[in-house]
Amino acid sequence: MQSVARAVLPRILSVLETFSAILLFVMMALTFVDVIGRYVFTAPIFGAAEMVQFLLAMTIFGGLSLINASDSHITVELFEPWFKRRIPRLQPILVQSFSVIVMAIIAWQLTVFAIEAHEIGSFTVVLEWPLVAVVGTVAGLSIISLIAQILGLFLLDDPETGSDHGDTL
Repeated sequence: MQSVARAVLPRILSVLETFSAILLFVMMALTFVDVIGRYVFTAPIFGAAEMVQFLLAMTIFGGLSLINASDSHITVELFEPWFKRRIPRLQPILVQSFSVIVMAIIAWQLTVFAIEAHEIGSFTVVLEWPLVAVVGTVAGLSIISLIAQILGLFLLDDPETGSDHGDTL
């Protein structure tokens, strides 16, 4: 499984890096043009705040795959000393299992929300875009993030990938 992860994961992450960078640039440009339009020409971009919200959600979930795959989360060690003393070998398994379960629940709930938005025909409030397009994209990115996280687990201690572990606070 390590060879599959080593072959597939970099491709997924490369696409997501580019996707997230483009989304972040579009969000920045949209905000810049909206502010100039609002304060210089008194003509803001209609629905810019809603578009920025959607772009932000997609940027977060696109970037989350990059963090999940390399286990680069910022961590706070509240219980780690207790776990390391009592169950040192079980501690990383518990942490990674909890992380995967939480990401699976997030992906599942977003998928359920996207399906419901499609079934009832929900639209966004200001722009009246089909809500399923936005929520479905975020749900898809969360599923990709879950897959990247699981693939990343196979490469955590792989010297060939040089995967690092999260920063600790």
